This record gives sequence, structure tokens and C-alpha cells, in this order.
Amino acid sequence: MNLAKWAKNRIEKNRRSRRGISTIMANLTMLVIVVSLSSLLFVWAISSFGAYQGGAGYWFSSRSIANQERVSVENVYFGSSLINIYVRNVGTIPFTVVSLYLNGSQTGVSRVINVTQVYGFSMVNTITGSAPAHGDVQKVTVATSRGTVVATTWVS
Repeated sequence: MNLAKWAKNRIEKNRRSRRGISTIMANLTMLVIVVSLSSLLFVWAISSFGAYQGGAGYWFSSRSIANQERVSVENVYFGSSLINIYVRNVGTIPFTVVSLYLNGSQTGVSRVINVTQVYGFSMVNTITGSAPAHGDVQKVTVATSRGTVVATTWVS
């Protein structure tokens, strides 16, 4: 019987001595690992984004300004030799019209249009030399210096 008691005590001692770390220590260890890895990730991200800030920052800021441009083609008058295009600025910043297109043929202009201002552009009708036929569909496109392009269709 003594041998069985000794074996039982030995098993109990081995069980107690083979315990792992406590749950509190395991949680604290995981917390230290997560905090250290996240701080390394933060330092890497800040240094990486700083290298790209020059070009990307300029691109995003210029697109933000361009999104404030609102070009509206108010009216188009088709005369015998001249075509008058009236453009209004309904945005929050002034813009510069650099090109007007009528059915794909370009007229280069450079005119700043302030906020709420309407300006009439005159184009010589180079397609036919005379007024377009009544009921013809004409495509009018306005392009600004920041890259905003507005295409509209009008019936002559």
C-alpha cells in the first residue's frame, strides 16, 4: 500500500509542478507584444507617407480646387457665320476657359470667368461656313485650365 500512496503523491506533485503561466501573465505578455508591433507599424507608416506627400499632396489639393469649379453652358446661339456660346460660373472659385469645341473643332481662348459671371464667346463657324441646318444636333464642349471639361448638346 505504501507504494501506491507514494505513486499517487508523485503524480500529484508532477501535476502541480507542470502548470503553465497564469492567465494574467499571458494577457500581459500579449498586450506588450501588440503594443510594440503597433508602435513599429505606426513609425513605419509615418516615415513612408512622408516620402510621398510632396507629389500626392499637390495632386489631391489641385483636384480639390478643381472640384470647386462649376461650369454651366447657359445658351448657344447659332448665327449664319458666328456661333455665340454663353458660359456661366456657378462654382465657388473663378476659372479660366482655355478651349471651346464645336463638334470636335477647337477654338483656343483664354478668359477668366469670376463667380456668378456670364461670358459670351463667339466662334466662327468653320464646319460649314454658314448656319447649321435647323434641327441639327451640335456638341459644345468647354475646357478649363484645371482640367474640368463640360460637354453639352444643343439643337440648332
